[in-house]
Amino acid sequence: MKLIKNLQQTFQGLLHAGSRYPLTVLFLAAVLVVNAISIQQEQENYTRYLFTFLIGALLSGVAQHVYERFSKKQSDRFLLMGGAILLSIGYYFIIRTTAEYSLEISIKTGVAAFALIFAFIWVPTIKKKLSFNKSFMSAFKAFFITILFTVIIAIGVSSILFAIDRLLFSVDYKATLHLLNVVFSLFAPLYFLSFTPPYVDMEKNDIAKEDTLAKQEQVRQAVSCPRNLEILLSYVVIPLTVIYTAILLAYIVLNIGSSFWTDNLLEPLLVSYAVTVILVYILASTIENKFAVVFRKIFPKVLIPIVLFQTIASILKIREMGITQGRYYVILFGVFATIAGLVFSFLPVRKNGLVAAVLIVFCLISIIPPIDAFTVSRVNQTHLLEDVLVKNKMLENNEVIPNPSISEKDKVRVTETFDYLERMDYVKDVEWLPSDAATYQQFETTFGFAKEYENQNSFQSGQYVSLDWDNGLNLSVEGYDQLIRLNLYGSQAGSSEEGVISFEKDGSAYTLMQQLKDDGYYSLSLTDEEDKELIRIDMKEIFDEILTDENVQKGTLTMDEATIVKENKRAKVKILVESMDAYEDQYNGSFYLFVEIK
Repeated sequence: MKLIKNLQQTFQGLLHAGSRYPLTVLFLAAVLVVNAISIQQEQENYTRYLFTFLIGALLSGVAQHVYERFSKKQSDRFLLMGGAILLSIGYYFIIRTTAEYSLEISIKTGVAAFALIFAFIWVPTIKKKLSFNKSFMSAFKAFFITILFTVIIAIGVSSILFAIDRLLFSVDYKATLHLLNVVFSLFAPLYFLSFTPPYVDMEKNDIAKEDTLAKQEQVRQAVSCPRNLEILLSYVVIPLTVIYTAILLAYIVLNIGSSFWTDNLLEPLLVSYAVTVILVYILASTIENKFAVVFRKIFPKVLIPIVLFQTIASILKIREMGITQGRYYVILFGVFATIAGLVFSFLPVRKNGLVAAVLIVFCLISIIPPIDAFTVSRVNQTHLLEDVLVKNKMLENNEVIPNPSISEKDKVRVTETFDYLERMDYVKDVEWLPSDAATYQQFETTFGFAKEYENQNSFQSGQYVSLDWDNGLNLSVEGYDQLIRLNLYGSQAGSSEEGVISFEKDGSAYTLMQQLKDDGYYSLSLTDEEDKELIRIDMKEIFDEILTDENVQKGTLTMDEATIVKENKRAKVKILVESMDAYEDQYNGSFYLFVEIK
């Protein structure tokens, strides 16, 4: 009976959410239909429609909360719903002329959705006793409960259809996709919305008293922190954050005059740290034990100098690397995190809604031209490339003049700025750049040199080649005594294990030993049963010979190009490179060794 009652409550909650957010349900139904069509017609791309309906669903949810917070007239509700529809249509017309897949539109859509989600949480708390932190707690709990139920239902549905297909009769795989589409596109959002309480004033009796008390109790339950979450935050998350903070502060103090300002790996760590502190602060705002109270008093103040340092470091990097959309967002987030730290440190909890308002404004700034992340980065990178070309007299009358003799630093700058413009599909917007300059051959023809990258040692960072097996290659061992398959994983960290491979010829034992050297490369030593070395091969020579610019640009090697022979009076080793890659201090490869004992 209890199970039936719970199912009834769940079903009633879904119906109530549907009646409370009718326009949202219509947009979600449209998402469902678009996904269903794309499942049936896999060759078509419906991304534009999908993005439009998702944004429409979020806009209509925010519109409903604006109505509930500021008006009681049905006419105002219809006006807000109409506004949400018009904004959705406007969004579609903005993106309909873009390519089938555009990284810029995808990121802008994600940022807009993020802003709308925070508006959905924040709007009900504007000028109310209920704080943003409590509304966030309600959404946080609803999100994870929804994830749990959705995943369980999805697994159950998939398992049932799999069992039917295997045990009873064949089921089209698309049937599973259609059912999962219903679960994720319609059930999950509605289930989440069913947890959103009616945010009535906790002290104001503006409707019938009994109904008011019931709704106030619903709000209290929705915004309360569960005991298990309280324990997790207080005795696990907060102590771990304290330890992590101590490590970051120690690093900053020890490296403030050197690598702190240029360490690219530290940037994402500090951004994730700031996100963690802000999230934990909001969730712990209603917890009154000692750990939570101390955390709320101290850590917003600790957050401020850390994000300030990182923001300054990111701004300094602009002089060398220019502005990309990633660096734009890192700097913007640094400014936001600083403001959040100040708000958390010096204003009461009921004012934390200011943080949400600032976040929403910053999101809008980052996606609305002409000061959005993409316009700013495109203009900056174009000017950066243009300045380098003009300095080297490579740009005259809007035409690029090849010049192979410019400095390595300028070659790197040209390569990286051009790669960014090409990756973001901005090359077509630069009138003096040929549209086909993205290919390796055309790039060299246009600028007069092959692409150059930073962090080079004996070869470019991030290089890879492999053997072309499509030409009917075979591994004949004729003329050789032994074929050895060898995988080498090397690094300057020296983490790879050394290995020994043994084989016999005419009753005599021979051993091939792999030894990892300090420079991150292996050496191979072939010895006989008396431990006398017959031949030694330095694999650095193999990497340097194979990873040439020409080979890397082609990507695949013929049998002749991938073969290197090393021999002396005692032994001969033919090395066939199956694949080889190098990234920073990592040198990896797969090889076939044809060994002949003389």
